[in-house]
Amino acid sequence: MLHRTRSFRAVFVLVIALAPLAMTFAWSAPGHRTITRLAIALLPDDVPAWLREPDAVEIAAYQSNEPDRWRGTRTPALAHENNGDHYIDLELLTDHKLTLRTLPRLRYQYVDALIRTTAHGNDAGTERRGVISFDPEKIGFLPYAIMEHYAKLVSSMNTVRILETLADPARERQLAAARANVLREMGQLSHFVGDAGQPLHTTIHHHGWVGDNPKGYTTDSGFHRYIDDDVVALHALNLAGLDTYRTPMAAIRSDSVWEATLALIERSFDSLEPLYDLEKSGELQQDPGKVFIAKRMCDSASVLAGLYYRAWLEAEPTEQQVESFVKYNALAAEESWTAKKESRTADRP
Repeated sequence: MLHRTRSFRAVFVLVIALAPLAMTFAWSAPGHRTITRLAIALLPDDVPAWLREPDAVEIAAYQSNEPDRWRGTRTPALAHENNGDHYIDLELLTDHKLTLRTLPRLRYQYVDALIRTTAHGNDAGTERRGVISFDPEKIGFLPYAIMEHYAKLVSSMNTVRILETLADPARERQLAAARANVLREMGQLSHFVGDAGQPLHTTIHHHGWVGDNPKGYTTDSGFHRYIDDDVVALHALNLAGLDTYRTPMAAIRSDSVWEATLALIERSFDSLEPLYDLEKSGELQQDPGKVFIAKRMCDSASVLAGLYYRAWLEAEPTEQQVESFVKYNALAAEESWTAKKESRTADRP
């Protein structure tokens, strides 16, 4: 449907003219917020009440857009650290003798594997000299971003649970700050899990089909933004709009977080050609398109809820962790120093 493809391209000419620094973000801001809200709504009753309070939900939802705001801050260091975290182009892994299911579990192990399989075809001394003859950002780091933000969430939740265990009135501000950290990490984890549910974040065909195109799929570079902005808005896929399609929280064990992450990315990649088929037939703007996009968003929310819940369970503190926090947080020592300083000040003539 190239005539329709041209029509949605025209919409983006105006957008680009008005916002030259805009970038393409999965689901855009409303979609990421919706996924966050739905994930929290799917959590079981034994999750603490403060996580469900309306203000807490909206703070987490706001934070779900922070990684895209980083992309809008044009500084080389931030772009280098963050941009590749939003996707993984699975087709490019084969050049490095890798598949999604054979990826190493840690980021720099992955980079090492990419380097080691890039030396073929180059000068024999390339790898020994430490010259990286590829750009890892072109392949992407999405599963690693999810795992790392999940780990940060476990850490932040652990601190909250330690402070709740201590139940010390003198630490009320620390507890409030620790809970704010949890909401920040919940939002940022949500962003990357949301990205993983978007088929165009798993492929080289992220802004229209590239290379051989026997099925005649759209090659329009505005296709990605069309999905994230126009299609989501057209079908009113907010929290209420997803209610019919929501699925229960994914059951994720402590030893299956990596597996759950890969499985979500795999389901999105398997949905790639069906997405392009819907665009080609014109059904993306009709009920089949609504159902398709809703299911991808709900898949992300289901996995995200499972990660939230698993993180909370994993964050239960040991007695040693509580003791170490008290020791190294050194609140009593800080209060003693403050009291002594105030006493010396009061004694001055």
